Amino acid sequence: MNRKVVMKNDDAPLVSVVVVSWNGMEITRRCLVSILGQDYRPKEVIAVDNGSQEDIRGMVTGEFPAVRLIGLDKNTGFAGGYNRGIEAANGKYVAVINNDAVASPQWLSLMVDAAEKDEHIGSVASMIIDGNRPGVLDSCGVGIALDGMSRQAMRGGPVPVLNEPVEVLLPSGCACLYRMEALKSTGLFDESFFAYCEDTDLGLRLRWAGYRAVAAPGAEVTHYYSMTAGKFSLNKVFWVERNHVWVAVKNFPAVLLPVVPCATVWRYVVQVYALATRSAALDGFIGHAGLLRIIKTMFHANLAAIAGIPIMLRKRAECVSGGSLSSFHMLRTILKFRLSMYEIIGGGARHAGQ
Repeated sequence: MNRKVVMKNDDAPLVSVVVVSWNGMEITRRCLVSILGQDYRPKEVIAVDNGSQEDIRGMVTGEFPAVRLIGLDKNTGFAGGYNRGIEAANGKYVAVINNDAVASPQWLSLMVDAAEKDEHIGSVASMIIDGNRPGVLDSCGVGIALDGMSRQAMRGGPVPVLNEPVEVLLPSGCACLYRMEALKSTGLFDESFFAYCEDTDLGLRLRWAGYRAVAAPGAEVTHYYSMTAGKFSLNKVFWVERNHVWVAVKNFPAVLLPVVPCATVWRYVVQVYALATRSAALDGFIGHAGLLRIIKTMFHANLAAIAGIPIMLRKRAECVSGGSLSSFHMLRTILKFRLSMYEIIGGGARHAGQ
């Protein structure tokens, strides 16, 4: 399908593309090749090395002289790595992409085309395809449950054919575009999250600030899922279990906060049911990590989440009290894009814009 795009002229806005790596030389190389192969010309590409043991820096400087390299002494997580890249960026827009993702040639063009339609669009989601299952969608935006747990919308379904940008709650940080002016008003990723859910937190803060989020038709990225963090990672369990609480405390309207503990308990019930009915995904994870280790990790994550609540409440005052969106409208937005616990555990089935 041919799509009208605004790019390839001197008036097109500069876009800064940030790629963060923590090891994974080959997948980083593949990602950079796809970024430099974009049909969108006014772009700068920034590669941030998050303290890799592999010689990512030598590879970037030797093979990609057009890419600007930022080397960090240690792993600062998704949030810290991308923040350093965004801080160095000069574009009207900044696109972030995981190093384990490969962008289609029109990825930037189509996202910018969507963003340029309305100055109130603060972020643009990609159509992210599961690299391990060709033709299967990984996400079209992100939805959220009432305990603050977020998940890719439409995950596991067919890749949708969209004729125009469609509203989503927020984009996946795997691959998306942010308006730099919007980021200046809300701040960047919260580095206390380290990894996971920081894109949900930022997306909700942009919502509080009055910005919309849309998915761009045809802006496709193929994501080779969890190649950096590992498919079966107890660290991922810890960060997700801790950070979803912080997302809710920071960003949910006050009326929803008493619901969060009850919704969390309900999610545990759904997880136990999925385990009892031999969910393939949970079976594989438990077989690899061990049930007792998972339970222990989740227990420590919840303790860490509770310990961080006072800090999150202070941060909440900045985004909620200073936001331009009313609590009522934020409540309506969250409920509009709410995912059930079955969708959270089994996959986001709800379509973008519903």
